[in-house]
Amino acid sequence: MQLDLLERFRRGDREAFLSVYDQHQASIARLVRRFFAGPFEGEEATQEVWMLVLRMAGSFNPDRGALLSWLRTVAANRCREILRAGSRRPDAREEVPDLEAVPETSDPDRLLRMDRLRAALARFSTGLTPQEALVLKLSLLEERSHAEVAAASGATVRQCKYLRRKLLIAAATHPGLRIALEEIAS
Repeated sequence: MQLDLLERFRRGDREAFLSVYDQHQASIARLVRRFFAGPFEGEEATQEVWMLVLRMAGSFNPDRGALLSWLRTVAANRCREILRAGSRRPDAREEVPDLEAVPETSDPDRLLRMDRLRAALARFSTGLTPQEALVLKLSLLEERSHAEVAAASGATVRQCKYLRRKLLIAAATHPGLRIALEEIAS
C-alpha cells in the first residue's frame, strides 16, 4: 500500500478511508463473523468495527506494523468488547411486559409497582426524540417488525434497527426503569 494513502488515512481523509475499506472489508468481515453466531450480530459488529477504525485512524503507526494487522487487532478487540458487554446486558429478545395487558388486582403492592413502572417509562421517554419515542412504542412495546416501524416512522429499516438497539441499551442502563422492571419481575 502506498505511503501517501496511509498518511491520508491517518489524517482522516475520506477517500483514503474508503480505499482502505474497499481493500480490507472482506477480510475484516470474515474475522468478525467468527466471533458471532448470527448474521445480524456479525453485521452490526462489523459496522461498529469500521466506525471505530474511522475514529482511531490517527493512532495507526505504519512503523509498528502493517495496516491489515492493525485492522485485525482493532476488529478482534472490539468484538471481544461487544461480547463482554453483551453478557452484562439483558437479552433483547426477552419480552417487555405489556403494561396495558396486566390484569387489575387488589394487591396494593402490585398496583404500586405497576405505577412505578409506568412513571419510570414516562421519565425514560421524556429524554427521547420524537422518532426514538415512536420506535420505542412500535418496536419494543408493540413488537412490530423493523419494516413496519420504518414505514410508520419515515426512517430506513437500518435506522430502525440501530434505534431499537440504542433504546434497549439506554433502557437497560436507565436506573429507574431497570429497578421498576426488576420489581415487576419479582
